[in-house]
Amino acid sequence: MLKKFFLAVYLFTLFSCYTNLKAQITCVPTFPTPDDNVTITFDATQGNKGLLNEIKDVYAHTGVITDKSTTPSDWKYVKAAWTTNLPECKLTRDLINPNLYTLKFNVRQFYNVPTTDTIKKLAFVFRNSDGSNQAKTADNGDIFYNVSSSVLLQSQIISPGVNTLFAQIGNIIPVNATSSIEADLTLTDNGNIVATALSSKVITNQLKVTTGGTHKVVFKAVKGTAVDSASFTYIVADTVQIANYPIGLQLGANMNAKGDSITFVFQAPRKKNVFVLGSFNNYVLDNAYQMKQSVDGNTWWLAVGGFTPGNTYTYQYSVEGTMNVADPLSTLILDPYNDGGIPATTYPNMPPYPIGKTGGFISVVQPGKLPYSWKTQNFSRPANSDLVIYELLVRDFVAKHNYQTLIDTINYLKNLGVNAIELLPVSEFDGNESWGYNPNFHMALDKYYGTADKFKEFIDLCHSKGMAVILDVVFNHVWGGSPLGTMYLNGGQPAADNPWLNPVAPHPYSVGYDFNHESQFTKDYVSRCLKFWLTEYKVDGYRFDLAKGFTQRPCGNNDGCTSAYDQSRVNILTNYNQVIQTTSPGAYTILESFVANSEETVYANTGMMVWNNLNYAYNQATMGYNGNELKGATAQARGWTSTKNQYGVITYMESHDEERLMYKNLQYGNAGANNYSVKDLPTALRRIEQAAAFFFTIPGPKMLWQFGELGYDVGINTPCRVCNKPILWDYFSNPNRYRLYNVMRNMIDLKTSYPAFRSLNYNADDLNSGSSKHFHISDASFNTTIFSNFAVDATSVTPYFQHTGIWYNYMTGESLQVNDIAATINLLPGEYRIFTDKQLKKPVAGYIKYELGVFTQDFSDKVNDFIVYPNPVSSTNTLDIGFNLRQSSEISWTVTNILGEKIVQSNSHRVQAGSMQENISTPLTSGIYFITLNVDGATGTQKFIVE
Repeated sequence: MLKKFFLAVYLFTLFSCYTNLKAQITCVPTFPTPDDNVTITFDATQGNKGLLNEIKDVYAHTGVITDKSTTPSDWKYVKAAWTTNLPECKLTRDLINPNLYTLKFNVRQFYNVPTTDTIKKLAFVFRNSDGSNQAKTADNGDIFYNVSSSVLLQSQIISPGVNTLFAQIGNIIPVNATSSIEADLTLTDNGNIVATALSSKVITNQLKVTTGGTHKVVFKAVKGTAVDSASFTYIVADTVQIANYPIGLQLGANMNAKGDSITFVFQAPRKKNVFVLGSFNNYVLDNAYQMKQSVDGNTWWLAVGGFTPGNTYTYQYSVEGTMNVADPLSTLILDPYNDGGIPATTYPNMPPYPIGKTGGFISVVQPGKLPYSWKTQNFSRPANSDLVIYELLVRDFVAKHNYQTLIDTINYLKNLGVNAIELLPVSEFDGNESWGYNPNFHMALDKYYGTADKFKEFIDLCHSKGMAVILDVVFNHVWGGSPLGTMYLNGGQPAADNPWLNPVAPHPYSVGYDFNHESQFTKDYVSRCLKFWLTEYKVDGYRFDLAKGFTQRPCGNNDGCTSAYDQSRVNILTNYNQVIQTTSPGAYTILESFVANSEETVYANTGMMVWNNLNYAYNQATMGYNGNELKGATAQARGWTSTKNQYGVITYMESHDEERLMYKNLQYGNAGANNYSVKDLPTALRRIEQAAAFFFTIPGPKMLWQFGELGYDVGINTPCRVCNKPILWDYFSNPNRYRLYNVMRNMIDLKTSYPAFRSLNYNADDLNSGSSKHFHISDASFNTTIFSNFAVDATSVTPYFQHTGIWYNYMTGESLQVNDIAATINLLPGEYRIFTDKQLKKPVAGYIKYELGVFTQDFSDKVNDFIVYPNPVSSTNTLDIGFNLRQSSEISWTVTNILGEKIVQSNSHRVQAGSMQENISTPLTSGIYFITLNVDGATGTQKFIVE
């Protein structure tokens, strides 16, 4: 491989033509040592050309790769944060050629690297003064320059400044190579000597292309016993074969049934040639792996055999020799910059990256891999009317940031009563720790959370517990690392002829590169991805992020224009929904659209659902202020009254995008008489409880943001909007927060257990603004009246019961004789009531009741005096459990933490009747635990604390 002086050995940038072979950066001296003064020259016409003809000042974002670096992205001694413009990092623009820049410094002093560290490479990304444009390599990688550790013999090919190029017979390739000290130099072409120079530091040659095929040109320097070499490859490509790929194949890697052959199918319209590179050909360009072109010129394909079923292989596409890209429809990719940050416990046996052979993202394929064995085959998705969705970000929900911990925690969500889990994006995104709205590969599962099989296990488990899994998907845009952008760029932005992407987003909401959903290429790409997740992972539907942006209407920054009815957007989203329904009938299609009601009505009438943000109104109510009209929480307020569209609006009080209710309660809550203040934690939590009573009972699907059931109160912008947030499971041990959890659980149970809360017979006008609120639902099964005082002072409320007679308080079970439906009831601030004219089952207390424990009905028939002692217990002491058995029984016990994870358990064993004692000697870290005693199938649970 060529020892490229401007890139790390793992970056492999190709160019299509040998007549333009300049380096992106050069250095004087050519072989710098850590203590040298150097001059770096940056050429903006090379690489991704992100700063081509830049008019603003240009700065170097720079650091070094040392012996302490663990990955290519693990820069050390970085000069400044991305947006900090240090004077010493400002480049000097050439007066004659404005696309040439220089930067001068002493290596060790500039980066302040101690002599205990070995500097291996200089690392750069160049940017303009506000960071809006940036220059990287042609495949959007970081730019590197090798640093010499000594003055020993080293070799370097100056030109051509690439490691592979294409040529034609008769072409002349100018070759210029140098060594660090005088040596005997030779230049060979496929082993044939073409030039020599004795006791010299430079060799030049006008290399003539005379034969076809692949040629490896080697420059060798010899000084006594010291030998060093560098190389590049040139190829005389074959004439492209024109033929359509076989019927039945689809874009991506198509593996045959035996697992010994793969047909690669790749879209790259208007390109001149494409090669397949991979672990199966050592990432060497070879005419045997030149792809055929479809008759329409849009698609490239090649069947490759010789694979061993079950083995793992990696591959890329070399496009016109200008770049190597991963397959846009990869199902798994390797990332040299971020994979090193993924723990082996989360992603065991990760395929190794072929360092030194290629660079950038790499596709992974495993032909003949045994499929996951699904355990749940008959899952029935909850109806739209019954949906209670729990939106979560794996990174901020479980401390280990992986699917395994999510699996271990699933009972927490099951016991809460939610019947659908909506995951923030899990497809491959830029970096590791992210919200996921910066996607690169829409069909690849990001490895940061775990393996594909572990994700399937999570979905399988959810289905076994009656919970659907919904994916948040991001098809408004794609991030810069995507091949869809990389292959067609102009000045760092999508080119005008990009088949998938807009050069400039026509609407004001886009980030990254904006998709053109009017393009058939985009429609095919999105449809392929939608089908994949539904079939491969058995997901139950999608939430489309920024669906408002699926338009080509030129609106600029005019939100009103973007939000107005758009028939083209209706057609696009309706077509995607048809793809979803054809692939998996009944799957959910949820749109974050926020457009005109007339347009959202069309979506609801076709079975889709739209997001409905009531954060402001609910938060005004919980804080105790005006502006708390909750009418918008209903579909009826939109004029939707049919059974077809009534359940088409998913209302939420919080989502990942909104400020947390509790944060604003504690920061800005109102106050009333008698020291009543919403800023007090117990009061603030009761206000959330109060809002829940006017949330879950309103007919229609609902969504809850993670930890809202515990009153999460860390601000959304603390420390920044998308930064990691503290995972506060200790909330669960706070009795006030635990009460909120139980109330939420009761509200959800009320909604999902009784058809009355699907009723269309209610009056949305009841929910108009005002501190005293009431809401009525009338159904053949029973009537419901809900009323509350959202003020911060006591007041009288008129519930307007539907009729006189006996009514039942759902939360307490107490009855109320109503003789006058217009009579008032006095309520303290924050109080609420839920009454039904039929007595319902008693509300659940919660899946753990700390004070008395939780016991199955027959446990007390078999056991007396089940106790845990000492409680609390020191982490250095042992714990005992005592119980009295009425008869000889088979027993076992299990200790779990508050996440439901098993910590330790006993084997099942038989004991005699009478008083018994079991000892738990396994050391436990401080925290809250639960021990469940199983006696002949009956169970009892007690809480204990380890200090």
